[in-house]
Amino acid sequence: MAAMAAMRAAAGAGLGPGALSSTKRFFFSRSAAGPLSSTSSAAHRRLRAFPNSELTMEELNPSVDLLRKTAEAVGDFRKTPIYIVGTDCTAKRNIAKLLANSIIYRYLCSEELLEDVLGGKDALNAFRESDLNGYLEVETEGLKQLTSMGSLVLCCGDGAVMNSTNLGLLRHGVSIWIDVPLELVVNDMLKTQATSDPDSFSEAMSRVRQRYDELKERYGISDITVSVQNVASQLGYSSIDSVTLEDMVLEIVRQMERLIRAKSMMEAAGRPF
Repeated sequence: MAAMAAMRAAAGAGLGPGALSSTKRFFFSRSAAGPLSSTSSAAHRRLRAFPNSELTMEELNPSVDLLRKTAEAVGDFRKTPIYIVGTDCTAKRNIAKLLANSIIYRYLCSEELLEDVLGGKDALNAFRESDLNGYLEVETEGLKQLTSMGSLVLCCGDGAVMNSTNLGLLRHGVSIWIDVPLELVVNDMLKTQATSDPDSFSEAMSRVRQRYDELKERYGISDITVSVQNVASQLGYSSIDSVTLEDMVLEIVRQMERLIRAKSMMEAAGRPF
């Protein structure tokens, strides 16, 4: 608790070099705690649509069919860390959590860990805006430590793609860009503001689209891209509203299987006879 209070005080006063160092140590000591996700405590059910709010790990229970399909594939990438990137929204986090539960991996969100250390979302945003280099250093330190954790699904903040060092660290596992419609992101933002003003939606969409355009090439460096629109098209859905969380997880697993098979073939081809 004393460490938490110190971090919050540092966030309020402005993070200096000493505080930043303490933030790194405290922030990433948190990631070692906690067991791997388990779904044995609740009945399995199929999630038939994107929920309009973030669900807990316990609520995101994979169906028996999803567990069977992922179990058939998981041996190919067991212990490979998985990094989820893309515009932050509840859909991205729910997909990452369901993926973790389906393949029995630990789930962590780097932004939530930093919010916990710094004292909330507003403090994190202030830190990022006032000291972008410091924010990226913390992200780098975290990625360095988390790449050794193995069976982990890490939902990454944008700092993971904002410099070459962090992008390089993502190569220690499989990086996945979850590309969601920007309308979902904007609706998430407006829910917290409790407004339905059309002008507010337009202004928020403009900001979100600008940020998306700035980062989409960096997101696109990921090993795998899973787009909600593409999944809807592949499954013959007339609307993205028909896409489920389980549809997205199955597409992630299918693409991971193909990726790891291709890497194995390339490694085999490079071996001397």
